[in-house]
Formats: sequence, C-alpha cells, structure tokens
Amino acid sequence: MDSMKLRNLDMGKLAVISLSMLTALLLCTYMFYMLPRIAKEGEPQSHGDDRKHHILILGESADEDSLKEIYKGAEAESKEYDCVVELDVPSSIAEGQSLQSLLDFASFVDADGVIAYIGEGSVSVPLRIPRASDGREIPMVTVAHYDDSIPQISHIGTNYSELGRKISQESVEYLNGNGKIIVINTVKSNSANYSNLMASVKSNLASYDGIDVFIADLDSSTAITDTSGILARKIRYSDADLLVCLSSEDSIRAAQLVNDLGKSGYIGIIGFGEGSVLERYLEIGVITELISIDSQKTGSLALKELFEYIHCGHSNNYIAADVKVRREDSL
Repeated sequence: MDSMKLRNLDMGKLAVISLSMLTALLLCTYMFYMLPRIAKEGEPQSHGDDRKHHILILGESADEDSLKEIYKGAEAESKEYDCVVELDVPSSIAEGQSLQSLLDFASFVDADGVIAYIGEGSVSVPLRIPRASDGREIPMVTVAHYDDSIPQISHIGTNYSELGRKISQESVEYLNGNGKIIVINTVKSNSANYSNLMASVKSNLASYDGIDVFIADLDSSTAITDTSGILARKIRYSDADLLVCLSSEDSIRAAQLVNDLGKSGYIGIIGFGEGSVLERYLEIGVITELISIDSQKTGSLALKELFEYIHCGHSNNYIAADVKVRREDSL
C-alpha cells in the first residue's frame, strides 16, 4: 500500500515536471519565434538602413522650417542614389549648438556627404571641414547664404535681384497694373542680400506708371502690429491695395495686423517665406500670395551635386535656387 502511494506520488511529480517543461518550451518558442515577428510588424518600416551612403543635412534650429523642406526634397531622391538621408538640427535654440559642432558630428558618424544650411551671420569664425575616420574630406554643399570662407564643393543660393523682379511682377499682376502698394521695410542691417532685394523691388515697381509705391520704413517687425502706427492708419483708411513683405516675420505680423483691423479680403498681402503659420494664413485667405525659395527643389539639387562630386570628382560651383509662388485661390 505504501509502495503504491509512493509510486502515485512519483507519477504526480513527474507529471508536474513534464507540464512545467512543456510550458517552458512553449514560452521559449513564443519568445524566440513569435515576438520578433509581432514586433517587426508593429515597427515603422525602415526605408534605408541597408543603403550604401549616408548623407547628413544640418543647420541651426532657427532655420528648421526650411531644413525640413530641404530634407523632404533630398529624401525623395535618396533611393536613386542608394543613400540614407538624415536631418540633424539642435532640439532648440537654447541648446546652443554651433554650426561647427554640427559639422564635427558629421565627422563622428563618417558621413559620405553634408548639406549645410548657412543662415545669415551664422559663421563667425572659419569652419573646419568635416573629415571621415580615414582622413578624407567629407564633401559639403551649402544652401541659403554664401560665405567664401566655407570649404564647400557647391552652393545653391538666391539671386536677390531676380527675386525682387519676381516679387514686383507678382504685385503688379495682382493689381492688374493699377493700385497702391506699401512695401514694408524693417531690416536695418548692412546685409548686402537684403539691400539687393529691396533695391530690385523699388526699381522694378518704379517702372510701372499705374503703380503708386510707398516704402514703410519701420524700426522693427514688432512695429508692424502697432494699431496706432502709420501702417495701421493707411490700412484702416484704405490708403493701400496691397502690402508687400520681404521676410517671414514681417509677413506674419502684416497678416496679424490686417486680420485684427478686419481688412482681410479688402487688402492683399504678398508674403515671403515658408512655415506652418504662413501656410495657415494663406489657407484662410489673409495672405493672398506666398513667395518662397523652393526648399524641396533645393534639397533635390543639393543631393544631385553631392553625388556628382562623389562619383565624378566635380560639381557646379553655384546654382540659383528656384522660386515658388502659391496663391490662395490655388489651394
């Protein structure tokens, strides 16, 4: 009797052990075979981890809207050049990363090429060209502002005289050749680029007999939204048919003023620049027309120039960026 109980006890233990081993086996099977598949299905698909080249797009956070558009343009062409495109900007202006530190990061990750957005005044000291771990120079294409001290293989920039002519042409076409234009001027710097742009706008508008031009010289962009200032008075008493702005901030503030004065739809605004705020004002019709540098096309061209240099050893020294025009009635 005791031996039978002992045998039954041993059989019970064996059953528990067998069940435990089976459970462990099933758990291992689930972990090693099923979980990776589930995780892979749930993860966003990588579109370039196995590509041959690595291109870095970098710039300061103040230029992030333009950089994102440049990235879109380059990323759209990346498959053709068998490359991964990565955007690297500081998470905030307060982070204080210099352009040089961003270039040093390109050296650290052994990038095959760099597209660098050069903001006006962002280069205070000569930049060190990024180098890979094997000592080779990493080719760099710069966009936006040109600085001859930067070791770039190519530059994609703006022809400001041509941009001024385009802004003037769009302004005159909006008014059908007759009307009053206020050109907002808030920049008090010695920027040669801005001076060329303003001079081009003035000279081109002056050539139209039916256009009356007033240059609103203001101390700063914040003066635009002063509801008791000269600009507000001219808008309030319908002494203007069109406002022309030459910077993103001026365009946003002009839209705010026109909206606050209840003049949306009664006075046109030709704005300049890109970004979500400007896009929204264009969508709701406060801004009539938005002119900007085609940053996506710039990104595409920059990638093309990098790989022409990588594959052929040469590239174009300078390329003029395309201008993009969007109107409220085309959205």
